[in-house]
Amino acid sequence: MRRLMVFDTIRHDLRFGLRTMGKNPAFSVAVELTIALGIGANTAMFSVIRAVLLKPLEYREPDRVVLVADGATPIRFDEIAAASRSYTQIGAFASGLEDMALSGTGEPEVLKGARVSANFLGILGVSPLHGRSFLAQEDKPGAEPVALIGTGLWRRRFGGDPSIVGRTIILAGVPHTVIGVLPPGFQFPLAGADVWVTRPSEWSVIAPKNRALSPILSVFGRLKPGVNVQQATAELAVLNGQYATAHPEMLDAKPDSPEVLRPFQEELVSDVRPKLWMLFGAVGFVMLIVCANIGSLLLARATSRAREFAVRAAIGARRGRIIGQLLAESMLLAILGGVLGIAVAALAVPAIRSLTFVDLPRSGEIRMDAMVLGFGAALALLAGVAFGLAPSLAASRPDLAVVLREVAKAQLPQAPSGSRVGVRAEFWWWDR
Repeated sequence: MRRLMVFDTIRHDLRFGLRTMGKNPAFSVAVELTIALGIGANTAMFSVIRAVLLKPLEYREPDRVVLVADGATPIRFDEIAAASRSYTQIGAFASGLEDMALSGTGEPEVLKGARVSANFLGILGVSPLHGRSFLAQEDKPGAEPVALIGTGLWRRRFGGDPSIVGRTIILAGVPHTVIGVLPPGFQFPLAGADVWVTRPSEWSVIAPKNRALSPILSVFGRLKPGVNVQQATAELAVLNGQYATAHPEMLDAKPDSPEVLRPFQEELVSDVRPKLWMLFGAVGFVMLIVCANIGSLLLARATSRAREFAVRAAIGARRGRIIGQLLAESMLLAILGGVLGIAVAALAVPAIRSLTFVDLPRSGEIRMDAMVLGFGAALALLAGVAFGLAPSLAASRPDLAVVLREVAKAQLPQAPSGSRVGVRAEFWWWDR
């Protein structure tokens, strides 16, 4: 019975809150839109934080994948791969994407191509959606050109046809055999890649005669079981010293500043991490301002209803009931604003994901998932309590004497000037 009474009380308070909102729709709509903007901005920003900084990379044991060297020559990569004992596999990728024109099938299109070593999927622990990965012999100079394509390109250009595996496409004027399709959302080594090809040392941005001596490669690997980052870093320091002694003229010879290994995810987001947290903090501060402003508006509205609360208190309404009813009104505003805010965030996320002027790693993974929706809902409820509690507490304790005197003055007829009838009538009414 108590549970039924509680539910009946909540239902009554919500119905009363809806009627109160209907009496002043302009005020309610203004408050809900303000809440929607605050919650929408915070929810959209949280979706970015979650995808870029908090969510583990979608690889097998992603914390075991480390960036060994950033800015290495092909000679240095070969020596690290031959001498290192800390990794199950070690590979490389070109430091940037290159433009590759797709032709021969429909309208020509410029794609973003990533050059990677043949074993890159094995290091990451990822399997193609269709087809196979690269073979070791396909990474050697003069091997037949092959390519892996992304799911986005596969669906957009080839209609999601599985028979694309084994077909030939023209990339940068060279026929390539498509050997597989990578999983949806796959982004490595950089966001925005459409196709993946082998032989990273043949990065087209650098002239062929300069490639061997140019630090154009990023070296990465998967740590062996039982080997930690500190042990691999110590080994790398030794290898760096040996390389600097053997090749003092090379641009990537750094005997006095050995690299410190970090998980690939940390290295991937190291440049944007402080900026994103600062932006998230700024958006959160805006939400606090929103709550403070709405709280002030609700307090002003509650003050104008002081007579109503005084009368209810005078006839026996408990303070807790008045607080509960005011909180119910605030929560209704917050919930409706939260629904609109989540809709705003859902519209903003695709726009954020498609930004081209911001180099945002893992941007393809930004989406509205269950955790992001839960964050938006929790923020709406928290905001409802934040901007509704203080006005509810203040308005639920009216000064009965002052308010009821004002009621009496407003209701009794005015006495003629110089007469004491009006004053005596007022106090007679109050004394009752």
